[in-house]
Amino acid sequence: MICKADLHVHSAASPDGRSSLAELARTAKACGLDAVAVCDHNLCTPAPEGLDVLFIPGVELSTDRGHILGLFLERPVAPLTDAAQAVRAIRQAGGLAVIAHPFELEKPGAAALEALDIDGVECANARAAMKNRRANDEARELAARRGLFATGGSDAHGAGELAACYTELETESCTLPALRAALAAGRAKTVFARSCTWREKGLSQLAKAKKYGGAKRRLRAAAYFAGCCLRDVFERKD
Repeated sequence: MICKADLHVHSAASPDGRSSLAELARTAKACGLDAVAVCDHNLCTPAPEGLDVLFIPGVELSTDRGHILGLFLERPVAPLTDAAQAVRAIRQAGGLAVIAHPFELEKPGAAALEALDIDGVECANARAAMKNRRANDEARELAARRGLFATGGSDAHGAGELAACYTELETESCTLPALRAALAAGRAKTVFARSCTWREKGLSQLAKAKKYGGAKRRLRAAAYFAGCCLRDVFERKD
């Protein structure tokens, strides 16, 4: 069977996340997703049970070589900025270490990533190409050079962004062990459905400002949001 999993999703527990786990579950079901990986920023949000969609325990760690996803975690991982230490911690927690949107900002670059001991590469990310149009292409090239499995995830910060990118996993059942085994074995296909809009990116900054900012920060976020809306109008989408 084929299970559709969005392997990079943020909840409201992330500073710039906007949707509860219940909202994510409802929307994921409506989008035809079987599973979503909750990868909050430097935070292992407990994955709920009993909902219509399977939640995969995960995290997105900010490191000196970019963001690293920990997928299928069996226990929480503490924030670590050293990439090698982060990968070791993810594996010790039973997870798979995936470099997230490695070329989104054209940093840290291929040279720094070639030597990083990782399990997989995120090759379809709905936000990655907003600043570097070849970001996903370069990620696929990196995965191919190194013989690593590829993942797809929307990088959704709100429920409306779900399934913009996802991973199709060939597996016998839609369970955590089966999905993990399928991904580790490379029985996966990435799907890019659509790009994130600048408006959606602006909404994330508004959410962050409302949670943590004062009046000035909120005003800057509002101005940024307005600029994002204009970019959607005047910039051509691929």
